[in-house]
Amino acid sequence: MYNFERDKILIVGAGIAGCTLGRILAENKFNVLIIDKRKHIAGNVFDFVNQNDERIHKYGPHLLHCRRDSEALQFLSRFTEWVKYEHKVRALLEDGRTTPLPINKITIEDIYRQSFKNENDTKEFIDNIRNQDLIPKNTDELFESSVGNKLSDIFFRPYTKKMWGIDPKKLSISIGSRLPVRFNNDCRYFNDEFQALPKNGYTEMVNKIIDHKNIEVKLNTPFNKEMEQKFFHSFLSIPIDEYFNFKYGELPYRSILFEDILENKIDLDAAVINFTDNSPYTRKTQWNLFPNSLKSKGKLKTITYEKPCSINLNPGEYYYPVQTKESKHLFSIYEALSKKRSSITFIGRTGLFKYLDMIPAVQIHLRIAQKFIKDLNKFKS
Repeated sequence: MYNFERDKILIVGAGIAGCTLGRILAENKFNVLIIDKRKHIAGNVFDFVNQNDERIHKYGPHLLHCRRDSEALQFLSRFTEWVKYEHKVRALLEDGRTTPLPINKITIEDIYRQSFKNENDTKEFIDNIRNQDLIPKNTDELFESSVGNKLSDIFFRPYTKKMWGIDPKKLSISIGSRLPVRFNNDCRYFNDEFQALPKNGYTEMVNKIIDHKNIEVKLNTPFNKEMEQKFFHSFLSIPIDEYFNFKYGELPYRSILFEDILENKIDLDAAVINFTDNSPYTRKTQWNLFPNSLKSKGKLKTITYEKPCSINLNPGEYYYPVQTKESKHLFSIYEALSKKRSSITFIGRTGLFKYLDMIPAVQIHLRIAQKFIKDLNKFKS
């Protein structure tokens, strides 16, 4: 059994998943060591204030949204105050105009250059142009069945192919279902009742999560398997296929290259603009438009352009697990292999091979921590 005087828990990865897990274990008197190969905490939610007084999300914009009664929100609220922010995105059209995304009544009016009296008129129009007879089995078919081919060709197909590097026909239906289609004028990106940003940024929030006497953090510290021998249990936010030396093949991921450019132009129409064209970029972000950012010094503002790429072009920077029928099956093989080892648990986006928004990530790892504590009597020292 676990010896609270002698034993330690290893958590690999100082992102939102590992730090949530570490905090719960620490509050239950476990001694926790969190390591990370990067030089900073907070994983992909890491943010900082630059020399231009803008709060930059180093790995792309992260937006928090959920139900008000979310257990994950209650947990995070212990470590931050919130600034209300309802995220809005606009898509850049071929003629230079921008229009709301997700698709809503305004978007449809902009594209078809006609107006609709109400939601019912809008829905009736969409019903006439979408493929109602199609029962979607992949992301591309979901596009066609939801909004028809013209809107799909503008807003979804080029973007999705750039984002994922494969034809949307090969992508799991879950990828395409992330964006709603609305028939009213609601221009918010998310429908959730609670939408906000941490007042002083994600990094400070995570720093407070790991501020506990039973937590030690070591950065610039890559994981190796020999470390496991020194710990009672290891929670690994690392690629599960890499851990098993790619024995059955590699799981596919997409990465992103970020280009920060100081521009002296008028503000963007929204904090985030999506590109609908065949350029290599998917979106651009103007950071000082977020309410928890400071205001830019002078007229220059930082605009970050995102260019998705294969993991080979950005080694070690895993962002999006590519969910296909084949990749899901491959992951299930590695998952079964991992469950034969009682002293390790895979966590995080790369350990679970799952794209995780922040609130689901916190929720999942609260559960993992609670289950570990509950099942402790099953583990032998």
